[in-house]
Amino acid sequence: MLWRLPLRIFWWLFGGIIRAVVAIVLLIGLAYFVMRLTPLDEFWRARFYARIGKTTEAEHWYRIGLQQHPKSRFATQGHYELAEMLYEQERFSEAIGHFGKALEGNLTPEQKREALLKIAEAYLKSGKPLEAAKRFEQFAQLFSEDERASRALFLAGESYRKLRRNKDARRCWEKLSGKYPHSPFAPKALWALAELAEAEGNETLARQIYRKLVERYPQSAEAAKANARLAVWHYKQGDYKAAARAYTEALKAAPDLLREALQSEALQKWWRKLKEQISSSIQPKP
Repeated sequence: MLWRLPLRIFWWLFGGIIRAVVAIVLLIGLAYFVMRLTPLDEFWRARFYARIGKTTEAEHWYRIGLQQHPKSRFATQGHYELAEMLYEQERFSEAIGHFGKALEGNLTPEQKREALLKIAEAYLKSGKPLEAAKRFEQFAQLFSEDERASRALFLAGESYRKLRRNKDARRCWEKLSGKYPHSPFAPKALWALAELAEAEGNETLARQIYRKLVERYPQSAEAAKANARLAVWHYKQGDYKAAARAYTEALKAAPDLLREALQSEALQKWWRKLKEQISSSIQPKP
C-alpha cells in the first residue's frame, strides 16, 4: 500500500493549509468584531483617513470616537491628533480646545511640549497676545532645557510689547539674554531691549545696550543695526570719526542689510554729509 502514502501526505498538507486559512480568517473576523466594540474602530479609521489626506473624513471619525468614548485611553491621543490637524487648517480656537484636553491626559513628554507650544502660537496667530505671552512663558519655565525655550521667551516679550506691558516684555528679554546667551534669539532680545529703552526716552541705557550687542554678537544683523544707530548718535554729537567707525563696522557685519537701507534718499544724503564733515575735520588748517 505504499502507493497510498504520497496521497495521504498530500491530503495532510492540503488540510493543514485549509485549517490555517480558516484560522486566519476567524482571527481577522474576531479582531474586527473587537474593534467595532471599542474606540479602536473610530480612531483607526480617523488615523487612516488623516494619513491619506482626507481630512474631512478623518475629523468626522475623530469626533465620533471622542463623543462615544470620551473616557477611553485612546481619547487623549485622539484629541492630540485632531488638534494637530485643526492647527494645520488654521482653525486655532478649536485646536486650542483639543490641545488643552490632550494635556489633561497621558501624552508623551515631547507631545506635551509640542501641545503647549502650539497653544501659545495659536493664541498669537488668532490675535490674543496676552494669552500667547502667558503660554510662551509657561513653556520656557517648564521646559527650560528645550532649545525652543529662548524663542518662546522672545515671543512672550514681543506679545507683551504689543500690549504695552513694557515691564513684562523687558523681564522676558532680560531672562533670555542672561540664560541663553548662545541662542540666535539673544541678539534679537538685546536689540528689542535697546529699542524699548529708546521708546521710553532712556537714550543712555539704549546706547549701553547697543554697545553690549555689538561687543557680544559683532557678526549679527542686530549688531549692524546697532552700529548704525550708534553712528547716528555720534554724528549728532559732532564726533564724525566715531560715527564713521561705527558705520564701517555696521557695513562689515551686514553689508547687504545696510546697503539696502542706503537706497533711501535720506540716508544717502546723511552719509555724503558725514564724509564731507570727516574730510573737513582732517584737512590741515592754513
